[in-house]
Amino acid sequence: MLIVIDKGGNVAAGDAATKPELAKAVGRYKAHRAGSLLVLTLDEGTGAVAREGEVLALAGNVEASGLLSLMNLFGQNRETGRLVLKKGQVERVVLMHNGDVASIGSNVPSDRLGVFLVRMGQLTESDLEEAQREAERTGKRIGQALLQKGLIDAHELWSAIQEQITELFADVMQWVEGSFVLYRLAPGFAFPTTPPLQMTGLLLEAVRRADEMSVYRVRIPSVNTRLRRTNKEVGRILDDAELKQAGAAFKVLVKECSLADVAKILHVAEFDATRACYDLLKRGLVEIVKAQPNVPALKLKKEDEARIEVFNLAFREINDEILRSGQQERFGLGVRKFLSDEGHTFHALFRSVVPDATGALPIETLASNLGVLAAEGHNASDVIGEALNELTFFMLFQCGEVLDPHADEHLGRRVRLIHASLR
Repeated sequence: MLIVIDKGGNVAAGDAATKPELAKAVGRYKAHRAGSLLVLTLDEGTGAVAREGEVLALAGNVEASGLLSLMNLFGQNRETGRLVLKKGQVERVVLMHNGDVASIGSNVPSDRLGVFLVRMGQLTESDLEEAQREAERTGKRIGQALLQKGLIDAHELWSAIQEQITELFADVMQWVEGSFVLYRLAPGFAFPTTPPLQMTGLLLEAVRRADEMSVYRVRIPSVNTRLRRTNKEVGRILDDAELKQAGAAFKVLVKECSLADVAKILHVAEFDATRACYDLLKRGLVEIVKAQPNVPALKLKKEDEARIEVFNLAFREINDEILRSGQQERFGLGVRKFLSDEGHTFHALFRSVVPDATGALPIETLASNLGVLAAEGHNASDVIGEALNELTFFMLFQCGEVLDPHADEHLGRRVRLIHASLR
């Protein structure tokens, strides 16, 4: 984009391509000068603008920077400042002190400390309402109001704050898009009285949870996934101390309910409830409640239709190369076996899917299968990306077996160029 500022201070689009882009960013902005740089931050009920006395130190794109690397750098450099992370309408504000995390704020109501304490079973709704009235009357923080009214002990509050920071930090570290702004704090800034949490420990926990959750999500796609007990004999799971949480989840699942219900009843985080239910699934003690076969086809988002079409473009390119090689029968047999393999992770998406004469997959059949998967709690966009990506890798693997090395190398390069548009 090209923006022109004249001597009168007037701002205008510098070329035809800039005007429609500016039209997508309507709003009131604050400008920050950093030498020859001019940075604009949206100033409409957001924490992304500088507070009085703060100075802009760093800003950028989450996708280009990578939050894990960025936070690791801040920890190593012993950074002190206010980091604002924004993805769509969601904001997280990380307050850092000498490279450690002093607090994390959020504009999402369900992330607030009081709501978190209710979810964890340490407060009732009426307790929270009482504390909120006290906080509004006195101008104190919700934690201070809770302590003053004796609704929670100091050590319980401290433990809850630690767990809340850990949970919010682990969640935001999974963001792969959005923006960030780091501000140097105003002189004399008052940090929270609670000791900060070590950045290294938070990063390690975030990575551990992400790795584990990627395994769990293969079987339990979301908090909306519904589960129920099977008829398998329970054994010792209810008495095993190491499986305490799984045993508690099993008791909750005396009747069919969602993963979100399990977390709410046990007063645990989504991660802990997912791990407990995954343990039960592995042991065959519970099962996923499958959607009814008459679920309507999913109405695909435009961006998901576009993603499928990009993959289909790559599949057509592969098909054309296979036709030129005369290996279509052998190649087609391998693809059909892959799509019909019931032991495959993405079998539910590929059920009854048969490539057409050009090698493309029928969008209507995919949408029909996605309707069932969405009803079971799967995220359609994630399934499309992961499943079609794996199918592409399988096809290219087969190409390596049937094409000569020169043709295989050039085909791989063309497919990578096509996939580049997915970004």
